[in-house]
Amino acid sequence: MNSWVLSSSPFLVSLFFIFFFCIKIPLSLCDEDTYESCSNMFNCGKLNNIGFPFWGDNRPNSCGYPGLKLNCQGSVATIKIMNVTYQVLGVNPDAQILKITREDFSTGICSPKFVNSTLDPSLLDLGIGFQNLTIVYGCDFSSLIPFLGQFNCQRNGFTRIKSGAYGPGECKVSVVVPVPVSVVVPVPAPVPVPVPVPVQSSPWTDIEIDQSKLEEAIREGFDVKWKVYTAACHNCTRSKGVCGYDLKRNQSTCYYSSPGTYTTCQ
Repeated sequence: MNSWVLSSSPFLVSLFFIFFFCIKIPLSLCDEDTYESCSNMFNCGKLNNIGFPFWGDNRPNSCGYPGLKLNCQGSVATIKIMNVTYQVLGVNPDAQILKITREDFSTGICSPKFVNSTLDPSLLDLGIGFQNLTIVYGCDFSSLIPFLGQFNCQRNGFTRIKSGAYGPGECKVSVVVPVPVSVVVPVPAPVPVPVPVPVQSSPWTDIEIDQSKLEEAIREGFDVKWKVYTAACHNCTRSKGVCGYDLKRNQSTCYYSSPGTYTTCQ
């Protein structure tokens, strides 16, 4: 009887296959391989057991947020944020803190890539206790008496620094980099004199720090806080699932070991 219905009604045959196909699609969205892949932890050098919301190395992009890809170069973990590569010095999952330092400043401040340390505000915030510092290069200060905060970078000319994020002004180029607030010491205001004396002011003379201390502060890195909602991920883990990220839905997902089983983390 059923064979007669199918053979005599092409429409029913088509409808049967469409119905079967629609049922199978959701089951293919998550399989045991995805669960196993996202169960892997990122390990590189001193960084161990790094999971969601990060991905990279043996964790495919379905395991973490876009923009939070970790790379391992030898025994050094790196992350690229807004076209700048940083070395990852530490990860604190409980506080959602990532400690990073600019890779191009690892050998000093005189030959960086001239790109600002800019964070994606939808994903990352600058950590508490840090502030932006502007380093400007190619300044024409050769006739001035050197003081703390003025460096000679030879190929890139005289260098000055200023608290905050600014452009190069009258200098050739500038780079903004975060540093601990504790290392930024304003230059004291000049002592008033009884007679008027013309003073040439410069926007680049308000920070007092020597080159070695500045380079040390940059190498020690700064904190960024990731803004990913992870409470649902904790629920996923407690239910024997593994957190991942659904690129099509742009939201976190919970994968389970049973083939074809997944839920959306809300």
